[in-house]
Amino acid sequence: MNPSYHRYTGVAASPGIAIGKAFTHAEVRPSVPQRRVASARVEAERTRFTDALVSVAESVRRTRDRVDIEHGPDLAQIFEAQLAMLADVEVRDRTLDIISERLWTAERAFAEIMAGLCAKFEQIDNEYLRARVGDLRDIEQQVLTQLSGGALSGLQTLRSNTIIIARDLMPSEVAQLGRRLVMGLVIDVGGATSHTSIIARSLGLPTVVGTESASRRIKSGSRVIVDGEEGVVHALPPAPVLRYFRSERRRQLRRERELSERRSLPSVTVDDVKIQLCANIDLPQEIDLAISNGAEGVGMCRTEFLYLGQRLPDEQQQYEAYRTIVEAMAPQPVVIRTLDLGGDKLSHSIDSLPEANPMLGWRGIRICLDTPDLFKAQIKAILRAAVAGQARILLPMVSNLDEVERARGVIAEAAAELAAAGVEHRADCDLGVMIEVPSAAITARQFAQNVDFFSLGTNDLVQYTLAVDRGTARVANLYDPLHPAVLHLIKQVADSAQAADIPAGICGEMASDPEAAVILIGLGILQLSVSPMAIPELKEVIRAIRLDDAVELAAQALTLTSGSQVRQIVQERIGEALHMARPRRPEGDIR
Repeated sequence: MNPSYHRYTGVAASPGIAIGKAFTHAEVRPSVPQRRVASARVEAERTRFTDALVSVAESVRRTRDRVDIEHGPDLAQIFEAQLAMLADVEVRDRTLDIISERLWTAERAFAEIMAGLCAKFEQIDNEYLRARVGDLRDIEQQVLTQLSGGALSGLQTLRSNTIIIARDLMPSEVAQLGRRLVMGLVIDVGGATSHTSIIARSLGLPTVVGTESASRRIKSGSRVIVDGEEGVVHALPPAPVLRYFRSERRRQLRRERELSERRSLPSVTVDDVKIQLCANIDLPQEIDLAISNGAEGVGMCRTEFLYLGQRLPDEQQQYEAYRTIVEAMAPQPVVIRTLDLGGDKLSHSIDSLPEANPMLGWRGIRICLDTPDLFKAQIKAILRAAVAGQARILLPMVSNLDEVERARGVIAEAAAELAAAGVEHRADCDLGVMIEVPSAAITARQFAQNVDFFSLGTNDLVQYTLAVDRGTARVANLYDPLHPAVLHLIKQVADSAQAADIPAGICGEMASDPEAAVILIGLGILQLSVSPMAIPELKEVIRAIRLDDAVELAAQALTLTSGSQVRQIVQERIGEALHMARPRRPEGDIR
């Protein structure tokens, strides 16, 4: 084995395998002058800042237009979000005020405002929304570079078969990459839901993020392998590793062709039981990706992206976003989850008090019911969008039936007000609850008599059931969706739904795990909603198993004492079928 060979483990952000020569991209952050501005120069400094905003906005518009032409309007929407950030009046005015009041340079004042915004976003518990920090930093970098008179890195010196290695890459930088030259990306920071990762997936660039130190240790010119399936980077790989991944890449290309050919096949088990596969989406522009991957509906449309500007979205803004999704997916259903943010994330728009534990505090349905005008505007937008297809309303963080009844009251008021104003809408949208709080799971039979459907949010259900914060490194290993205690709650929910003749689906990450999906189906969950990219592989898993086997495995799993035991019995009983549906990396020297 080559003594210089090194593996870096990160997060698989965009699938595929790339082999090429490293280009280590040095991040050059514009300087932020700490000097004070003379009183006589304040107005000129303010003008310099506003001119920079105009110039950067024009640059972002050019990037948006180029992306629109080369990759389509959905991807271009990412840069519409950046333009909205640049047009944020409060950010502009607060920066101008600091320049005037503190006599700071435009760079220092703007950097101060952006640091506060980034800190706020980094505290959000929703992974997708937390990842919007990358867009804020992208805008900050462009504005500071414009103010300093420097040039943005265009990565213009790239050659063919290049793997870019960087501490961070901005969405605007990735959007400029030539697919014929760049084979893959390796980034030390970020997550799979950042806009940089979304663009990489859209460009088909195998990408690993969160490697922490790769950019400091991999030298330009080194041969690199990016394994975007497993989230591993191989630097200076020896001949056996290189041979393996070249063969694996050829196999993967064949596999992609096979999946594409089979994408239209139904998601039914070997014994002909239909499992509905839906997509979880965060933004309207993801709907085309969901449809192209064979989604049979949207199992959860998150709406939080609308609420993180400096002002709350009005009814019309929300209606236009929801209608885009509902219309594109029609006649398949779209489940729209109402606002699921804590009060700490909305403090710029509503009165909220500091909380020691926002995850267990004033959030989700609790905020909506306490701020009926906020809630009613969203409900009206959903009822109006439902005219374009089939929209369903999903209430998050519900813990007791009183919350459902109060929500129904708001929905009835919203429908009545729309009718009185002569606004076209549908008043008969199905109403469901997220089962993510143990109290809701334990009393599922009572809930089932009062709602139209269940959606299991296993990410939170697992955390609350096992008292484990998966974001805390020291206890993250205790986060186990297959823990029998969690499975017992899921079984109780599935049985309650079946007894009441209402559908029960799952929208948590657990459904993307093949072994977990088999157990979920065996427990009686026949609707799985996952990331759009996970749908084709999950369909293959479903088509490789028998419902009878899944039911038997689930029954046995309920008698066990640990999640590892559950995985073991799944592998022992139907491991071969899972392997055929989803080939895995062999263990050995390539690891």
